[in-house]
Amino acid sequence: MEKTKEYKYPKNWFKHNLTAVATGWAGGNCSACLFRATPKYCEKMTCSYIDKDYMESVYWIGKETHANIGTWTELNKFFTNTPKQRIRDISNDIITKAVLSKKEACH
Repeated sequence: MEKTKEYKYPKNWFKHNLTAVATGWAGGNCSACLFRATPKYCEKMTCSYIDKDYMESVYWIGKETHANIGTWTELNKFFTNTPKQRIRDISNDIITKAVLSKKEACH
């Protein structure tokens, strides 16, 4: 497996408030995802882990309960002010760590 690349996260709370939950398969679980009803954010995220030997998807949840992410001010600010590729890089890094942690726990 490839080694994860470390990114310096923005000063906001992205990695501290969102969790990538590995689904155990490549198909995803969009109905459980925090971003399911917010396509403008969903399309900026990465939800799949792929390397030469393995493929898995994740869905995103908040570490705290939020009834409507549209009212989550810090999240809105992050998605408005951060370039799409930067969001994808950060989400990919988080996904990689989540999937690798799950694989290590299973072995």
